[in-house]
Amino acid sequence: MTIVFGYCRVSTDMQAQHGLSLDAQQEEIRRYAKDRGWTIEEIFVDGGFSAKNTDRPAFKQMAKRIKEANGKVSAVVVTKLDRLTRSLRDLLTINEDLLEPCGCNFVAIRDGINTFEPVSKMLLPFLAIIGQIERQNTSERVKSTVRHIQQQGGHYGKVPFGYKTELDGRLRRLIPDPQTFPWLQQINDWYRSGVGMAEIAVRLNQHGVKPRYGKQGWTDCKIYELLRTQGVHRTRSIDSPNVHDKQKAYKIAYELRSDDRTYEFIAKELNRAGLRPLKASEYKPSSVMELLRSAVYHDRATPRGLALYLKEQGLSLREIGLRLAQAGHFPKRGGQWYPQTVKQLMVS
Repeated sequence: MTIVFGYCRVSTDMQAQHGLSLDAQQEEIRRYAKDRGWTIEEIFVDGGFSAKNTDRPAFKQMAKRIKEANGKVSAVVVTKLDRLTRSLRDLLTINEDLLEPCGCNFVAIRDGINTFEPVSKMLLPFLAIIGQIERQNTSERVKSTVRHIQQQGGHYGKVPFGYKTELDGRLRRLIPDPQTFPWLQQINDWYRSGVGMAEIAVRLNQHGVKPRYGKQGWTDCKIYELLRTQGVHRTRSIDSPNVHDKQKAYKIAYELRSDDRTYEFIAKELNRAGLRPLKASEYKPSSVMELLRSAVYHDRATPRGLALYLKEQGLSLREIGLRLAQAGHFPKRGGQWYPQTVKQLMVS
């Protein structure tokens, strides 16, 4: 019995108009598997996620299940290759580090790819290159359209807090919203007078002011994004003693932590020193933990730190092994790096 997984993805609701809705993809995968007598164990679905990387919850869950199956999953089936990925690097990584080691094939129905057949394995990289070129061309077309609209004085994208749009011919133009624009001015005044982002969020919530997007109320992160997009945050960052200096903050936090100080104590000391995280008005115990963790995480003097850093840069396990060897790092038992030994290094 041939057991397979299905995978579906859409990045926007607009794709549903072109026959790529999630329901349509699932139905096509089921029909394809039924015609061949295959058993679909599960169909994993990512709705609203781009194919530019593999940081998708359903994809991660599917990868985990494939590894746990120990070769029992015969194939992953998608309607089109770009539903899985548009990146050549990601495709090669998925194939070399996930599918092939687990004895799992790959089928892209509309592209005629079926790695049960040797010829399809040879075509995989070429089709991925075509998909990557298509994504780059689409991105350039969108950027060109946005530039043209902005040059004409129009607005493209989400409407920011404090504004609304009105049609001027074929263009949408931003104009102040009488109900929320005064609050936008108040936020800017508070911030310039030295009120922290967390306190601004508290005041807005107390007055019942709702952010334009999101069901929850205001948070310091939302205030940060609002001020950053207006350029207000940049002005205060230069003039204020409270600055974002990760290297300085890490040095202080590391020394205090070495003396067995609590995260709460360290947060107070960092705030007293005029330091703050990138997207918050002050340090908290949780952000101190993240600060210390990220600094160790990227300690590239160690094999594990270097491997984790390279993984974040998008390199495959095979490429990371080559870089480790070039840096003079080798497995404890000697020999060369394999994808599995690199993976064990990162999770150790």
